[in-house]
Amino acid sequence: MKINGYFYSLESANKASAYLKSMGYKAYIDIIDKYADTYNDKQNIAGTETGPTLASLVLKSGYTFDIRKSPLLMSDPTISGMGYYDETADANIQLNVEVSDDKINDVVKVISSFGGLT
Repeated sequence: MKINGYFYSLESANKASAYLKSMGYKAYIDIIDKYADTYNDKQNIAGTETGPTLASLVLKSGYTFDIRKSPLLMSDPTISGMGYYDETADANIQLNVEVSDDKINDVVKVISSFGGLT
């Protein structure tokens, strides 16, 4: 069975992962990115068809930009960076642990002791 724990801090998740690994569990960390589809390895150039606005330089880099979507996407404080920290804070670091059914409570206690949520 796989248990998922969620952390606000990568440092805490790494410590929990290391501790669980030292106990013999298979544990790995994954950073949750809600906007993975908005990234590309290409780059928009300002003033071209792919970069007519500031929003187009940030979102969907390398794609032909759809200006109709930019106000909604850029209004999200997790993308634009215009919100306070409390508005964008999220438990976006996931710790995955493979565990047998009889050890679930032990793993949940370890995750909780490092500040994680299950």
